[in-house]
Amino acid sequence: MPKIFKQNKFALLGANVLIILLWITIFSFLINLLKIENAPFYIYNVLFLIKFLPPIWITWFFWIKRGGIQS
Repeated sequence: MPKIFKQNKFALLGANVLIILLWITIFSFLINLLKIENAPFYIYNVLFLIKFLPPIWITWFFWIKRGGIQS
């Protein structure tokens, strides 16, 4: 993890929020481009998981695994 994130928790929080917003925006745009009208219901569930699991993983990695909450 870069040194700025170890010293400044607001920078870590800002990077986390920015990455999540970018991921959701880009993924939503791609899904709207490739939207299939008659797709089975489980396709939408899989897409929902792909949309929200990486941001949850990034948050877990930054704050829990790397010790972002600890001072």
